[in-house]
Amino acid sequence: MKNTVMTSVYVFLAALTIALFSANKWLTFINTSFLLAQPLVIIGGFRFIYEKGFFDITISSFKRLFRSPVERYMTDEQRDDASKKQWGATLFFAGLIVTCATLIFSYMN
Repeated sequence: MKNTVMTSVYVFLAALTIALFSANKWLTFINTSFLLAQPLVIIGGFRFIYEKGFFDITISSFKRLFRSPVERYMTDEQRDDASKKQWGATLFFAGLIVTCATLIFSYMN
């Protein structure tokens, strides 16, 4: 939760910095915040889905398919979930917070 809030604050600070150098500060702030939040939502959403194991069945099937016949019988598949870095949810929810805030700000304008 702390990382999500801090990521949202960083996005707003970056947008505020860019908006300070423009003529229409409020509109530039809203547009820049929204445009910075969209890659966070997209990349974080894909990573969040991947971290939750949505594609594990497909990946393991392809691994089994493309192994040699000797490897098929000699090895057992082992999942190592501890080695996965969990950062998808942070980016995804930070992007959602910023996107919702910019939608609210745009209606206030």
